[in-house]
Amino acid sequence: MNFKLRYISLLIAALIATTAFASESYYTERYEAANQAFKAGDYDTAQILYTEIVQNGMVSSELFYNLGNTYFRKGNVPASILFYERALRLDPTDEDIRYNLEIARGYITDKIEPIEEVFFVGAWNGFATKFSDDTWAAIGIALLFVMAGLLTAFFVGKNRKVKQLGLLGGLMVLIGAGVIFSLALRAESILNEPAAIVFAPSVKVKSEPGLKGADRFVIHEGLKVEVLGEEGDWTRIKLADGNSGWLQSASIERI
Repeated sequence: MNFKLRYISLLIAALIATTAFASESYYTERYEAANQAFKAGDYDTAQILYTEIVQNGMVSSELFYNLGNTYFRKGNVPASILFYERALRLDPTDEDIRYNLEIARGYITDKIEPIEEVFFVGAWNGFATKFSDDTWAAIGIALLFVMAGLLTAFFVGKNRKVKQLGLLGGLMVLIGAGVIFSLALRAESILNEPAAIVFAPSVKVKSEPGLKGADRFVIHEGLKVEVLGEEGDWTRIKLADGNSGWLQSASIERI
């Protein structure tokens, strides 16, 4: 009985692995076909293929970047910005993504001046987003291993200088690891903040959720907004300049 159960379990595992491999192979072929379609200028086909991959749960900065490029070539600026933003969240170090995102932003109507940050806050935030939170965390973990090695030298070393180096070096690396983990937390907060892109040609932002709310200001497609909350079919948003209000949720797409 136990043998049969083990055999069935192995069979199921083998089937799952085979299915996963076949699925990965299928989407790799679709991705390559989409790339070829894009290079040939067949942006409709490229969009269909890239979108199929995305809708089936495949995620990568390259995939989102290519889909953003496809939408941009088709003249769909809001969709291109949406996918550039998604790509940037996965790989904030990619200069091509940043460059193309800035080009796409140049086509939107609204030019919002952000609230000026205190210098050291802006510098800290800018440095934090040089890498993803996962990258910062990996660096922090590596430093912890270095710290462990230095402290080991302190505890087991017999030479006084080795022990001093182990203790001081371990403490310095510990402080450095703390800074790195703080950067990881800040990067996670910035890169994953609830945000959306406006897709409606123009949107009247209300003072309260509902059509009876007073009009506060108007924004246009392609603009990135911070999402503060939801109530029914309405979403509260905030602009980079601090202005906030409510708009219909159907007019935006979450990043």
